[in-house]
Amino acid sequence: MDANREREKFIIHIMNQGFQRASDAFSSFIGKSVKITNTQSVLVRHANDFSCISDEEGEIIVLVTKLIGDLSGKSYLILNADETAEIVKITSQTFGFVSHQLNDALLMEIDNIISASVISELSNGLHLEVYGDVPILKRMHGTELEGFMEKEVEGIDRSSMILSNTTFQFNVSERVHPQFLWKLSSRIFETVPNEKIHHNG
Repeated sequence: MDANREREKFIIHIMNQGFQRASDAFSSFIGKSVKITNTQSVLVRHANDFSCISDEEGEIIVLVTKLIGDLSGKSYLILNADETAEIVKITSQTFGFVSHQLNDALLMEIDNIISASVISELSNGLHLEVYGDVPILKRMHGTELEGFMEKEVEGIDRSSMILSNTTFQFNVSERVHPQFLWKLSSRIFETVPNEKIHHNG
């Protein structure tokens, strides 16, 4: 495996570790066990190719978090109506009745928990100062998502896209399976410490 692929593999590995960390923070927030299963992150080879995103029907929520510090980028947490309803149901068991306004605040806090966990893992693994800004919540129809993402990457030089799919399991029957898109400066691969690259051969 060449050095570039090794760097990519390392970034994917520490992002997946970040999702494991997120499950612990999520558990603390709602006061019940949250397990992470089926986490898969893949590098999107063409940063403007969004065919990898699952088609969603009806309204979706996209939570956008900007990365600040030594590494530029954004994360996009994509939730469909079923996933949003499931998260609201789970959190309302902890916090009681949740109004529409509180729904948004809770979703932003959950995005903050998950993205911060992954960003923190990237920061530690790459020895960089990186943190997430306050999330922005956007509502749109599922059919608008691809166009929205195309505008987000328009004119961006040397950007890499990573798609993360993961399942947050609350119990046997309660789970959510959101999609996470990460737009990261391609410089991220240059920051991988040499000792993390294992040459074969």
